[in-house]
Amino acid sequence: MVGISVQEVMTDKFQKIDIDAPLSEAIGIFEKEDPDLIVVFDGNLYKGVLTQDLIIRSHLKWDPTKAKVRDVYKPAPVMKPDEDLSKAAKLMLEVDLRSLPVGPSKAEIIGVISDIALLDRVAQEKFGKEKVEKYMTTDVITLGPSDTVAKALATMRDHGISRIPVVDEEGRLEGLVTLHDLIVRFIKPRFRAQAGEVVGEKIPPFSMKLRDVMIRGVITILPDATVREAVATMKDNDIDGLVVVNEENKVVGILTMKDLLLPISKMTEKEARFYLQLGGDASILSDFTRERIISDIRRFIDGYEDLLGQEGTIYLYIRRFKEKFRGVHLYQARMRIVTDRGVFIATGETWGAIQAVHDALRAIERQLLQKAELEKDTHYSKRFLEKMGLI
Repeated sequence: MVGISVQEVMTDKFQKIDIDAPLSEAIGIFEKEDPDLIVVFDGNLYKGVLTQDLIIRSHLKWDPTKAKVRDVYKPAPVMKPDEDLSKAAKLMLEVDLRSLPVGPSKAEIIGVISDIALLDRVAQEKFGKEKVEKYMTTDVITLGPSDTVAKALATMRDHGISRIPVVDEEGRLEGLVTLHDLIVRFIKPRFRAQAGEVVGEKIPPFSMKLRDVMIRGVITILPDATVREAVATMKDNDIDGLVVVNEENKVVGILTMKDLLLPISKMTEKEARFYLQLGGDASILSDFTRERIISDIRRFIDGYEDLLGQEGTIYLYIRRFKEKFRGVHLYQARMRIVTDRGVFIATGETWGAIQAVHDALRAIERQLLQKAELEKDTHYSKRFLEKMGLI
């Protein structure tokens, strides 16, 4: 436990909107007030939240001139004022939101807590003196300036990431591309064109080179900087991630708010060796389905603990498609397991969320067994050969 309550960090100033209000009204609130989120109500009862990212992505599904808030909003848990910040960090990661509503119940929302406010407060403690290199992601995926927007989008999709540093042949930082910017510039105009809003407007092609669209003058930080300095930099520049470079401006890591929330969230589970981070459409799953998925993943981790290592993080991004078969939605589960023994990535896509996760787990199992065989681990060699259909 952090020992700091949510009510110490939350703000009682927040925007609200009715679930049946036009989406255009919410867009107006964001343009005028620029809140982290808008709290959605059905009458006096809390229903969920609305963020700018949700609205941007909604352009792929809805016509914002006709849609209502109920078409786009996202259900989210309510933090109680006396709960610990470690629980708030854990829930932010699980539901993939940067802010959460606060209140005694869904009938009484009294404030909002944001990730930057949480981190800013915790960074005042001992945690803030830790070095950035301790928490940054070191297996950074990069692209070159001559790569295309199409390749950047595909890479983000395949690896479940939202930002990619653009580097030269020596690994020196030249720029940055983010999913948010690519959606606004390349995907959103296509939707608008289909809706007849921008007839005749020239839409930039996906074949454009990253050198022509990347963010230049990227805000960076050194690996020996403190967490407190990193949080202050993100807060001052209103960003949720930093590229970590060495003295030669070569990319050595990525530090995001999620990377810093993770160790704080783990304080709620002292015995946990592996931490599961859910994203995408995981929040719309039923309680039964979510608990079943978590339970199945834990059993998998326990069964392969000697191959996976002592600790790690499991990133699971779930996407639900519109297509149905016998009433069951088509799901995609993208899983990335990062451990002290390596990184394992797999995707499962089939009817039903649980089965999609199982397909991803089976793919990772094959990777683990193959790794064991290649390392001449006799304990697993027979199981590997059986899985490959060789015996």
